[in-house]
Amino acid sequence: MDLAVSDANVLIHLAKLDQLELLKELFSKILISDIIYSESVTQGKLSNKKDSFILENYIQKGLIIVKEVPNEEIKTIMNKYNIHDGESSVIALAKKNDINYCLTNEIKVRKAIKSEGFKVVGTLGIILRAFNSGKISKKDSLSILNQIQINFKEYRFHPKLVDKIIEEVNKENFSTNLKR
Repeated sequence: MDLAVSDANVLIHLAKLDQLELLKELFSKILISDIIYSESVTQGKLSNKKDSFILENYIQKGLIIVKEVPNEEIKTIMNKYNIHDGESSVIALAKKNDINYCLTNEIKVRKAIKSEGFKVVGTLGIILRAFNSGKISKKDSLSILNQIQINFKEYRFHPKLVDKIIEEVNKENFSTNLKR
């Protein structure tokens, strides 16, 4: 299985959807930077956000590993791509480790990640990969996607993009996956 470094947005989405387990199913290890930890856990706990406590639990169990990233590397990437420090830390951490995937939903960050030679996948892609690999059923996939569609402003996905993923799930052949 592949290794991945995650941005805060994917972790927060999956925690809200109660689908963090998908990361364990799809990737051998998930790394986050100390900056992403601060964004997704520390700041979230100050606002009493449920997802931050869920994430903290996964980190305490060792399912998500926090690593420190030197500021110099982050600043170099920030200047090169004009992206924030947390987003830059994803790329810096991927470069430092033998990483296959970076997880983010932000378009500008996805472009930067790809230009650095890494594969990228976001929340919707994780759901689709989990479905295509038989980790979740068609019914469960559609239920998760429906939650995103109903709350599209919270998840910040264009409704047409969610519709496209729903179409992908609906057109899959029943016999290709026993869990479906």
